[in-house]
Amino acid sequence: MKRILSLTLSLILILTVVLTVSCSSQSEEVFDVSFETDLQVDLTGQHYRWGSTWKAEIMPDAFYSLTGDREHKRIRDLEEKYGCTFEAIAWEDGGNRIFTEFAAGIDTIDLLDSHADAGGIQLYRLNLLYPIEDIPHVDLSTGKYGTARFLQYGIFDGMHYGFYHFSWEFPPEYHGLLMFNSDMLSSLGMALPHELKETGKWDWASFKDYLISVQSAARDAVYGQDFVPFISGNSYSADAIGFMFANGLKMIDGTNGNYSFGFDNANGIAAVEYLADLYRENLYKNKGTGEFVKNNNAAMMAHESYWATHSFETSDYLPAQDFAYGLIRFPHGPNGDENSVSGYVHHHRRLNWVLKTSGKDIEDIGIVIDFMFEPLDGSEGWQGELKRQVFYTEEDNTEYNYIIENLNFSYGRLYLENGYTDWTNALGSAVTGGKTASEAFESSRTAIQEAINKNVTWTFEELENE
Repeated sequence: MKRILSLTLSLILILTVVLTVSCSSQSEEVFDVSFETDLQVDLTGQHYRWGSTWKAEIMPDAFYSLTGDREHKRIRDLEEKYGCTFEAIAWEDGGNRIFTEFAAGIDTIDLLDSHADAGGIQLYRLNLLYPIEDIPHVDLSTGKYGTARFLQYGIFDGMHYGFYHFSWEFPPEYHGLLMFNSDMLSSLGMALPHELKETGKWDWASFKDYLISVQSAARDAVYGQDFVPFISGNSYSADAIGFMFANGLKMIDGTNGNYSFGFDNANGIAAVEYLADLYRENLYKNKGTGEFVKNNNAAMMAHESYWATHSFETSDYLPAQDFAYGLIRFPHGPNGDENSVSGYVHHHRRLNWVLKTSGKDIEDIGIVIDFMFEPLDGSEGWQGELKRQVFYTEEDNTEYNYIIENLNFSYGRLYLENGYTDWTNALGSAVTGGKTASEAFESSRTAIQEAINKNVTWTFEELENE
């Protein structure tokens, strides 16, 4: 990279002469001259590439949408300011192609937008990633790359490697969110969940009573036999994890440096048994998103947040529907409290990784990242879009952002390996009565602890203590 100093050598020489003469004729003289230099950056000839398996989402075609136009303008502004070129390209998910090209001596892409389970950690273990703290001009404290709770998914051995384009129009996604049909609940004469939370009745006991009342009111309103007040749009195990978090637990307990499975105790078992109780009374079923979003045959649904925030691509998401809806965290259990958060991010939920293998100067890459991921011109980012155009109430906006700020960490299969898969499969069986909650934990206890000993101790972060 070329850097051009605006303060010329001739000016320095002139000032040196003046200072010398002045010092000989006077005892003291003060000169109000600034010696600050104007540092200009020239990246002419450099071509930067941002690879993604979802290229159309991170960079829509120009003229496709207002967001797409803003993003393409950002590229044009970057190229005009620094003389470089930049493009977003389709790329395979994960790190295999990057490693293959690096091994062959080929310069790779500069940034990888990945949602593969092991995409980031695979590249980290091969020493192919830059830690964000080592990249000049990229400051994680600005907030434009994500909150601490979201950025924790890019932490390996105490350093940040992954970041999100947090100031653009793509709302961050997480699980452990409850969505509800406001129009339906109001028509049934039911208070909305935000009202229950406001009055201190957003706990497991009150929630079950609420579901019973919704079920009764729906029956009187001649809803069909298939109506279930609360459904899972994803899986029983995914919801059970959220209820464990809502019962005040963390997935890994690091007390005194002894790392263990933080769900494997009476409070974790209680969360599974609570869902199993709702299932037995036909208050809760895994019925998929269509029953809630399209068929209006459920009052509430647990799923990932994107069902409540995404309105592009198809009409399958809630913002495209003609009824008002809301969102809230799961009700808390007896070991939790009103501050407990059920939300957690799947480990593969999209971060960007900066490659050491692109052949570019790290300071230049930092300049490009810093410029590219500023808020887009004329945009308030996803925060403004959700608040003004998507969410129906201020309470929805507050809940969504509170969860983002306080997300739980899910180690998932990436760290807990096959034991995690066996455990989640057993959870589904425990919720539906195929086995007891205790049996679900017993089936994979040894395998999970072995994986914790192997993988977790070197990456464990207790952000809740910050």
